[in-house]
Amino acid sequence: MPATAEQGCGEPPDVRSNLLLAYEEARGVGVVLTGWTQTNGHCEVWEQPTYHLRVNRSEVVSCLPDGSTAGVVFQVAGVWYLALAATYSAPPYRSRLKCEPSLSDEATVITVRKVVDLLTKEDLGIIKRKNEPLHFVDALQWGDHFFFPYYKLKARQVNNTEPPSMAVLRQLRSPSEGGLTLKGHVYLECGCRGLIVSSSLVRQDERGWWVGVFRHSRDPQALNDKAWNDTAICIFGMEEVKEQACALSHFDVVGESCEARSIKKLPTLIHSGLVVVYGTVVLNQIVLFLGTDDGQLLKTVLNEHMESSCPEVLYEIEEETSIFPKLRLDPIDSNYIYLSSANKVAVAASISKILTFCVIKIVKPVEVFYENVVLKNSSCFCNLTTAEITDDAICLFLDLTWRNADFFQDSCNATASEEIATAQKTERISIHSIEPLWISTLGKSEVTVKGENFTRASGIKMILTGMTGCKPEIGGRKITTIGRNFKVVDRVIISDDQRSNLTVSRYPGNESEYHYLTPSLSHATEGKVVDMMLKVETTFIPCFRLRYHPDPVFINYQLHTELDPDLELKIYKENDNLNISKTEVEVYLSYMNGAQTKKIWFSVQNITKKPDRSTILCKFKREATDKIDFSTVKVFVKLGNFEHEVKPTSSHIYLYVLILLPIIVGVIIVAFVVTRYKSKELTRKQSQQLELLEYEIRKEIREGGFASIFSEDMPQSRDQTSKDESFNMLHALICNKNFLVTLIHTLEKQKNFTVKDRCLFASFLTIALQTKLVYLTHILEVLTKDLMDQSSNVQPKLLLRRTESVVEKLLTNWMSVCLSGFLRETIGEPFYLLVTTLNQRINKGPVDAITCKALYTLNEDWLLWQVSEFKTVTVNVIFEKIPENESGDACQTIQVNVLDCDTIGQAKEKSLQAFLNKNGFPYGLQLDEIGLELVSEEQQRELLDIDGSSEVMEDGIRKLNTISHYEISNGATIKVFKKKTNTRSDVDYSDEHCHLILPDSEANKDMKGAGHKGKQKFKVKEMYLTKLLSTKVAIHSVVEKLFRSIWSLPNNKAPVAIKYFFDFLDAQAESKKITDPDVVHIWKTNSLPLRFWVNILKNPQFVFDIKKTSHIDGCLSVIAQAFMDAFSLAEQTLGKEAPTNKLLYAKDIPLYKKEVKAYYKAIRDLPPLTTSEVEEFLTQESKKHENEFNEKVALIEIHRYIVKYYDEIVSKLERERGFEEVQKQLQQVKALFDEKKKCKWL
Repeated sequence: MPATAEQGCGEPPDVRSNLLLAYEEARGVGVVLTGWTQTNGHCEVWEQPTYHLRVNRSEVVSCLPDGSTAGVVFQVAGVWYLALAATYSAPPYRSRLKCEPSLSDEATVITVRKVVDLLTKEDLGIIKRKNEPLHFVDALQWGDHFFFPYYKLKARQVNNTEPPSMAVLRQLRSPSEGGLTLKGHVYLECGCRGLIVSSSLVRQDERGWWVGVFRHSRDPQALNDKAWNDTAICIFGMEEVKEQACALSHFDVVGESCEARSIKKLPTLIHSGLVVVYGTVVLNQIVLFLGTDDGQLLKTVLNEHMESSCPEVLYEIEEETSIFPKLRLDPIDSNYIYLSSANKVAVAASISKILTFCVIKIVKPVEVFYENVVLKNSSCFCNLTTAEITDDAICLFLDLTWRNADFFQDSCNATASEEIATAQKTERISIHSIEPLWISTLGKSEVTVKGENFTRASGIKMILTGMTGCKPEIGGRKITTIGRNFKVVDRVIISDDQRSNLTVSRYPGNESEYHYLTPSLSHATEGKVVDMMLKVETTFIPCFRLRYHPDPVFINYQLHTELDPDLELKIYKENDNLNISKTEVEVYLSYMNGAQTKKIWFSVQNITKKPDRSTILCKFKREATDKIDFSTVKVFVKLGNFEHEVKPTSSHIYLYVLILLPIIVGVIIVAFVVTRYKSKELTRKQSQQLELLEYEIRKEIREGGFASIFSEDMPQSRDQTSKDESFNMLHALICNKNFLVTLIHTLEKQKNFTVKDRCLFASFLTIALQTKLVYLTHILEVLTKDLMDQSSNVQPKLLLRRTESVVEKLLTNWMSVCLSGFLRETIGEPFYLLVTTLNQRINKGPVDAITCKALYTLNEDWLLWQVSEFKTVTVNVIFEKIPENESGDACQTIQVNVLDCDTIGQAKEKSLQAFLNKNGFPYGLQLDEIGLELVSEEQQRELLDIDGSSEVMEDGIRKLNTISHYEISNGATIKVFKKKTNTRSDVDYSDEHCHLILPDSEANKDMKGAGHKGKQKFKVKEMYLTKLLSTKVAIHSVVEKLFRSIWSLPNNKAPVAIKYFFDFLDAQAESKKITDPDVVHIWKTNSLPLRFWVNILKNPQFVFDIKKTSHIDGCLSVIAQAFMDAFSLAEQTLGKEAPTNKLLYAKDIPLYKKEVKAYYKAIRDLPPLTTSEVEEFLTQESKKHENEFNEKVALIEIHRYIVKYYDEIVSKLERERGFEEVQKQLQQVKALFDEKKKCKWL
């Protein structure tokens, strides 16, 4: 409103409504709270619907025309309060006005007042700023906290670098008081934009999101110049803001403060002129309504990652006036949204001045229902009622009448005034001209309408026709122009043939370089060419042309996690003409961490181009605490304005299917033909046998033997269904959880139900329920809880340590079944590598053929510590083609490395192993079926361990022949042949033979004094300990790889069985109030490594088709002991008398212990498994093991235990309630099995 003669120089130049709040008290009484810049910033409280004025008080809101006021009302203990933030004074950015408060109060920024009197009180809260004035944008309540987004007034300067902030206040502890205390503030960063224009709070279930419109600071001399990225939407989580707000650097308060923190967010949406935002939730999706400074109402929908869809234009104001910074949904029908705008139209009549009035429009998200300037049937209407004509102005005043309790701040720019006289005109309105006839949203938005008698208008409306749309943004690539004298350039202009010149940069980077971003051209097509020009005042200097190419096409990506802690990402893209450099590509990875989405920004290492595709190599170094759920990973690439989600590398299963399909079909046809032929042959033979049998039967009948034949054949003629009925009934009986638990407890109470019986019963039960793992798991839970109740009161650390109960053996079997896939897919390779490496290491040195002791070993019991010199001999071994080896095409010659001290039997073993290593399949003959023959020009000689040339030692002991005994040298040829007889020459030799340990040696004496060979104990001298260490060092990397493959989490996921059972143990410890963490650690150790992994580590023959020697067993025992020491909580104190096996890994155990504890903690920190996830896993495992065992045999064995303790079981069932039906079923089962026993079916 223009100034009038009654206003002094110190009064505000206009009057503006800066606060409008509405709420409903008890009994449906509506209350409206309004604030105005006039009368020193007065505030009024009105009662609806009677329009009764309750309170009228000055110095409540800001009186400054451009000052800020934001407030929120809340209720505590039946009393209504107003939390208010305002800019009461703004030095040094503007001179003081008479309406401003005293110097002692000018620093006040946030107050809390009771609505009943609007007075400030210290106990309610008065917060003052420090030196810099603050501009508040909004006031929000989230739970018991209050949020005030703001920025410093100096942020309006172009060179400002300080981001805006959010002040957070919390309610006082007393529930009866409405006072607030300042928690602190936190910086909100949205791409270096220093101003907040508008904000909105979105409530989604239990979560809250603050949506803000951020804007760059503008040069006061270039306010009308808009950049394409001037404004942006950024979204912040309310909980994160609340937690991070702790700094007090902007406020003059006493309290604990922290260093100012910043929350950085990438823009959700970038636009040239956003001025208002309103967010809501529709069908569990966040929907944002956006208003622009050129009168557009936009709608965009956010996905689960807070990414925006392409905004849709819902409505456009014809006059292109800016939408006011408040949008609201209709309180009755949320399908309607209210927006308000001030239209400025240049009017030419008898006096040509500016006409300002209010427009309220109602818009539905899809359709525009009303476009009237004045809508008397809407929630409110704004009508032109009076006019004042003076010598220098036409002043129009607006009267607002509100019909509902939902109101809008700043919807009109003036109010009625009784001090102004009215002068109404009655002449008819006429229009002479409208200029210009063409306008654009990119500029030229002022329209001049010339005519007469406009002051009688109740509303002026201009209808614009045209079109607008939205396409995905392109451009945004950084261009660097190199030249000279760029300091004189005003701006860089991009021009094309379809739109006006677009400014992309206003200030040069330096004298010789100019940096700018290519603009987004929604109408750009493939090959679009634009001109780049430099503007110096009014002169345009053409430089060069830019060509727009199609967006890059990214094929897929590969994420490598095995380089822990580094992540390596390879992104593959199609070759194009974009000439992308690594400095302009941004790559990030998003993943879910609970309910939050987190991002990792990669460093682009290089971009390599190949004929078929290009590869972008990226790396990221993770912190030790980073945990990534790789199942939720998504990879995104940004290039300028272009952002794209890259899909992971897809499997080529379909290609494989197409390739293998013809082969499979061919195999099926061949199999069918062969099967058909064999079936016919079998049928023919059976027919012949049947005819012969019939002939014999007829003959016996004639001879009077019919009765005996009939009696013998009678059992086989019974109905098979009756045979299966007993098994089905027994299976149904053990599938009764209450009966099965009672049965197990009853059996365990019997004195003659031994530990062996318990283990067998558990194994039979596992087999019988192999297809019902879900049910078996429930039984395991119940029995484990019962076992805890038995032992937790005495020695909880002993739980699951032994295998003395059914449930302990059942747990071992359950782990074996559930971890078989993990063992095969993850642990199998490093475990097989360990066994083969250990075997190779042992055979690399001398091995005594009698005692199996070796120079290279891990176990001191198997150390060959008296060894003479030895050397390697390379021989050429000829393998002849034999009928047993169908895979071999012809004879082969293979080089084999043997030792000169190897016996002939050991040379055979190494030869067969060399053949297997080279061909991938065995030779076809066993060790005792082959012989060796030395081939030379002079003669061919068979090589034997014992022959006539063998050396005879004292006491008649014969020494086994070796390679050196036959004087075989490098390059010699040895032929492998098949023996004609099955006599074995290489047997387990008796005490009458020796190899490397001679009869008079100390080791041999010790061996004879021992009860069994290979297990004797003798004192190892310290000088020979280095031999054990050399073997330990040689296989150390393989051992560590195996250990870490067991206690690491591939892809940050634990095997389902381990995660489930560990969580179960944690829950039981918590329910039993066991606070000692060592107890739970021991439970987990006893249930997994002690019960499963050690058994696997010591018995590789359980996993692989290999033969485990006694020596390998001894070495694996040392490794298994080190493995278990890593899980032990006891501190090891090793002295000189400590076993050598313990000393070998003494330095490694502390590191292993830390890794194990981290492993247990990582599993516990993983999100808990849902019931459906566990049941789905168990169901899949059940399907994998179908028909692997004979369930009927297991049921028969279970029945035998039931029969053996039948009376005790029945007695127990009779004492318990609810087992009447079960007793009947048990009796039926016993009767059916007894009948079968009579018929000898069992």
